[in-house]
Formats: sequence, C-alpha cells, structure tokens
Amino acid sequence: MNKVISTLILISIPILSTGQNLIDSLESKAINNQKPEKWNLELLEMYKENAEGEKTEPLHDFAFPVEEYDYYVFTKPFHFQIGDSHFSGIAFGENREISKGKYEFKHEMAIIFHTGEQDIQINGQASSRNYPYLLGQGQIGLENVFDFIGIKSVKEDSGYILVNLKTFDLRFGQTVIIFPNKDNSFYYLQSREEPETDKKFDEFIDRLKKDDRIPEMIELRTK
Repeated sequence: MNKVISTLILISIPILSTGQNLIDSLESKAINNQKPEKWNLELLEMYKENAEGEKTEPLHDFAFPVEEYDYYVFTKPFHFQIGDSHFSGIAFGENREISKGKYEFKHEMAIIFHTGEQDIQINGQASSRNYPYLLGQGQIGLENVFDFIGIKSVKEDSGYILVNLKTFDLRFGQTVIIFPNKDNSFYYLQSREEPETDKKFDEFIDRLKKDDRIPEMIELRTK
C-alpha cells in the first residue's frame, strides 16, 4: 500500500504593527528633511521671500528646507457670547480638498479666551512646513499678554497646546478655553468639543455654550 505523507511547513513572517509602521514613516520623513538632495529648493526660496519683513509672534518665522509635501492649512478666528460675556478664539486646521476645486476646513485644535465685555481679534499663524505636524501660534493682549503655541501630529492625532507655560495634552480635548485674571494668573478648561468641518462651526459653538463649567469659571474670575 502506498502511503501519502503530507508535510506542513510553517513560515514565520514578522508583521509590523500599525503603530510601528507609523513611527517608521515619521522617522523616514524626519531623515529626508535633513538630506540636501531631498530638499525642495523652490519651496525654500518661497519661504525666504515670505519671511522677509513678516513679524510673527511669539516665535519668529525663519525659512528652513524640507522635502516636498502636499498639505495646506489655515486659521479661523471667531467670536461668541454667553450672556454678557464675550469670547474670542482661533481654530487651526487643514484645508483639504474634498473634490476637484472644492475645499473644506478639517479642525485640528482651537484656543479660546474669555475677553470680558468686548471681542478682541487674535493674531495667529498656521504653518504646514513641519508636515506631518501642524503648528499654530499667536498672541493676544488682555489683562496681560498671552502667548500660545500648538503642535499637532496629524497622523497620530495627538499633540499639545502651550499657553504661557501651561501645557494641554490634545488627547484629552482639542479645544482650550482661557479665563485671564488681573493678578498674573488664569483659569482654564479643556473640552472635547470640536467642529468636524467649517460648515458645522456654528453647531460647535452652540455645544460649547452649553458647557456648565464655563459660567462657573466666569464667576470665579469676577470674584
């Protein structure tokens, strides 16, 4: 009788986790940005022209080389009221193409200040040059001058906002609200509310207005 012998061969193939693949991708981008042969020199010259005579705060904007990327950003200043209390904010995000020639705002982070009895324009800047990191910064003068810087890893959906040495981890909410005091101090809140797109910004504001913590902070500030 003939015997049929089956042989099973197991081949071990290492499988990289999604997290490891992402880290490798970010590291590759960082390494390429340090290689002169990878630099987009046309972009570098454009950065130099834009930096001439432009004053940015709190960090000065100088040109630096990077490899080519496809990422567009913008800022959205906004104002709203809760009763007689005014709030002024600025949102940072991606200006992404949803169809040919049509773009929409994808929110990444926002900072809001309680400005008392009037709206105050916030001067802010968004930078795409650190892609895949979004950088936003700005300054506002209230009882004191407030400087803020935010950096968001758009692929990891994480990052930080720094306001006058106070750090906010964006994993716990992408919207930060600051309540300045007159004695060189401030109170703050962090919210998970965020506008999905620019078209839904009014809905985002309406949800913020329902946050019961905000009136409590206003009352604390006025004591």
